[in-house]
Amino acid sequence: MSNEYEPLEIIGKGSYGTVRKVQHRQTRSICVRKEIEYKQMNNHERNQIISELRILKELKNKHIVRYFKHEHVSSQKSIHIYMEYCSGGDLAKYIRQYKSTSTQVPEEFIWQVLVQMLNALYRCHYGCDVDKVNLFKSSPTTPQINSDSVIIHRDIKPDNIFIENDVLKLGDFGLAKMLTTQNDFAKTYVGTPYYMSPEVLMDEPYSPVCDIWSLGCVLYEMCQLSPPFQAKTHLQLQSKIKRGVIPNLPESYSLQLRSIIKECITVDPKSRPSCYDLINSLSIKFLRKEMELNEYNRNLTQLKMELINKHEELKKKEQFLASLDAEVKQRETYCQVQESKFKEKEISLTKLENSMIGEFNLKKQALDLEAKEVRLNYQKEFWSVVEKAVDKEVAERMKSRPRGPQHLNDLAADNGSNILRTKNLNLYAESPTPISPQFNAGHKFRVTDEYERTRNAEVRKYRVN
Repeated sequence: MSNEYEPLEIIGKGSYGTVRKVQHRQTRSICVRKEIEYKQMNNHERNQIISELRILKELKNKHIVRYFKHEHVSSQKSIHIYMEYCSGGDLAKYIRQYKSTSTQVPEEFIWQVLVQMLNALYRCHYGCDVDKVNLFKSSPTTPQINSDSVIIHRDIKPDNIFIENDVLKLGDFGLAKMLTTQNDFAKTYVGTPYYMSPEVLMDEPYSPVCDIWSLGCVLYEMCQLSPPFQAKTHLQLQSKIKRGVIPNLPESYSLQLRSIIKECITVDPKSRPSCYDLINSLSIKFLRKEMELNEYNRNLTQLKMELINKHEELKKKEQFLASLDAEVKQRETYCQVQESKFKEKEISLTKLENSMIGEFNLKKQALDLEAKEVRLNYQKEFWSVVEKAVDKEVAERMKSRPRGPQHLNDLAADNGSNILRTKNLNLYAESPTPISPQFNAGHKFRVTDEYERTRNAEVRKYRVN
């Protein structure tokens, strides 16, 4: 069994299966599933199911219940047929409602049923849809069969006419017969007895006009709230149908409607009007034209509403875009303001940085000057200390030396002083050539010069250290 659909409540039961409402799991759309069990069927009944599937695939019309698909469930020995779901119920329910309240069905609604069912039967009998009404053009000749088969429904009754959004749809083609040629006639006894035509009831060859008889019986029941032929036994019912005598319809309905219903319930099938004859009669042509205009107006109204909705949507989108544009402009203005603030902050930070750099340079220069001054003061203090130490040491050394000028020989002979030896002034000891006596006799060495040299040597020594 397919898991595509979720089973819902059962809306009908028959001898060979049930009719269940199901819902598509993904799209959540509602449709009807006919669950037909074939394990107790004979070959003829199984072939009838196959024939029904062939017919459903061929029929595509606004006023025929739409066929979607079918599947074979071998485990249950059944066939599931998925078809369109009509939320308005069937016509039998409407007749029961009017009968329970003892009120008449509006004539306008009966005309709607007549015209829409003729549209459905036209598709079945002639294999094509009805052309649009042209009141200023003569009706063409009877259309020829342009397909390989003619479909006869054979079971038209209020229970098989369904309603969906004020559109009537013909359904349940389980007893439909497909004729292979135009001149072939069916000979199978089927259908609901109350709406069965005399030729079908008498097991005589019948043609598509047998559906017109059944449609006339349905229209009669809508006017009278009861079928035209009723009896307690099957033989009595058969006798009444063969005579074709029906009670008069209420005069509250128009003469045209009563005449059409009486023409449909005609015993002789040759005298009975065809679907083409009825649909091209003057009264029905005017009604069809009115229905086409009403449908055109509904389409215009629907299109107008769609255009209004589109306009509202476009207006909302325009308002949204305008608000979005205003928001974008506001954000742009905000960004510009923020950008200008950032630039001002950047300029102020640059100025602050430059001022801090200048201040830093000034402080650096001041610190450099201060450090230089400290260094100079330190040097001055250092040299003053050095000079004092040198002066002190020189003075101490000078105390032990004789005062005044002395002869070089005396200095050399002085055992108590070693200044000349330490400063390489011992001419006799370190000179490669001895100083001549004439030099000794003729030259004097001043002690003050020696003092200066000694002082300078001491100073240099302190500098090195």
